[in-house]
Amino acid sequence: MSTVSSIRDLVNLWPTRASLAEDICRLNPRLKVTTGQVHKWPETGSIPPRYHHTILIAARERGFEVTAELIVELHTPTSEDAA
Repeated sequence: MSTVSSIRDLVNLWPTRASLAEDICRLNPRLKVTTGQVHKWPETGSIPPRYHHTILIAARERGFEVTAELIVELHTPTSEDAA
């Protein structure tokens, strides 16, 4: 697996943004997410927390090496963010 060092890298593990949105909606029908919303995540560098658990499940189903720790790390501000 390639190194995931950003939200963009994480989202790009899926073949398309639509497939990530579909996985989330399929795995947790209470969560409604559109492809448009998924497109914004790399731009903002953040995925809303309500999707984290379902993304972990979806990633595991697809064989991606995504952990809760990785998601937390990707959302942890760096010193560059403070500038």
